Amino acid sequence: MTPTRDDYVRPIILAVALMTGAEFFYLFVFGIMLFPAGPFAGKLIWTLTCGIAMGSVVGALTIGLVIGRRGATAALLASAAIFSGVGIYCSFLCAGIDAKFNYFGGREHKTLFVFSGVLPALAGGLLYGWLLHSMPGRAILRRFGI
Repeated sequence: MTPTRDDYVRPIILAVALMTGAEFFYLFVFGIMLFPAGPFAGKLIWTLTCGIAMGSVVGALTIGLVIGRRGATAALLASAAIFSGVGIYCSFLCAGIDAKFNYFGGREHKTLFVFSGVLPALAGGLLYGWLLHSMPGRAILRRFGI
């Protein structure tokens, strides 16, 4: 089957939405509730930059490596691996960055910081792949206009 325009737009929109949503959750829990010290503007810029950047990378990799090249199950698993891989890598990268800035408690609680990124990256990857490559997932996306 020939990929459609939606097959090329959906991965980016969905990945940016999921990653940015997760980042806003982290901003609220870690940046406001648990570790309120530090500049809110810096935390907000970090949140937006990471969500949009990670989502864009995930979407672009999905388009380049998955769309139109694999069967449904392989596409779901490959998309999940891309999403999870980027999310896990960024968890470790951001833990190192936050050790310097200490916006989200990464200096004192590095293990919590890393695991709070790794576990959702794994679950989010499965959700991302399922939404993109399963019939029920695509129906949900269509209901949201994606």
